[in-house]
Amino acid sequence: MNDHTNSMRRNALERWHPRPAAEPSIERSELNLLGDEPLAWVAAEFFRNNYLECRETLLQKTRRIRLLPEISPYPQRFRFEIDTAYKRKLSGETPVELAEGPLTGEVIYRGDMFLNPQGPCLVVMIDRELGFFHPNYSRRFGYLCIGDAREFPPGPIPLAALLENQIYPIVTYQNRHPSSPADLEAARYFALDPTAMDGLEPAIPLY
Repeated sequence: MNDHTNSMRRNALERWHPRPAAEPSIERSELNLLGDEPLAWVAAEFFRNNYLECRETLLQKTRRIRLLPEISPYPQRFRFEIDTAYKRKLSGETPVELAEGPLTGEVIYRGDMFLNPQGPCLVVMIDRELGFFHPNYSRRFGYLCIGDAREFPPGPIPLAALLENQIYPIVTYQNRHPSSPADLEAARYFALDPTAMDGLEPAIPLY
């Protein structure tokens, strides 16, 4: 691979995986956005390191996921793009079809999850216009169900672990049998149609 190609790859990845924003002196008003002051320091430290660790670990090992954080020293929202084929159904009248990808969406962490640890600490969304068809995905609301919250360990889920262990296995259909489907039509399709997995298997390893 020549120097020009290497330079183009570095520039493309830098657009998707920008260097973290410079660490500022955190003002009291900024801390209040993340909750009660003592816990705000904990939250700020988590959010600051969350993206940095993902960028320096998982995103160095794979080119199948691209990530764009919001502009902030402690980002809580992340646009993602995943190279994977998927099944789509654009409306109730259209047939299910194979889409080449990529699949795009967003991860949003709750800023107050340290102050109020009850309930989910984040939400994963897939862009609704894609018509992503999967038992774990609500086409009505755009949410991707990543599992039963009661089965997750307490505390926030690091971004790298979320992408590798929850999101990627689900969107590549390795995990497609939830106990409580978010889309009953998709659940029936993948359970009963012998052609449902055509074009989706074998799943391509993340790295």
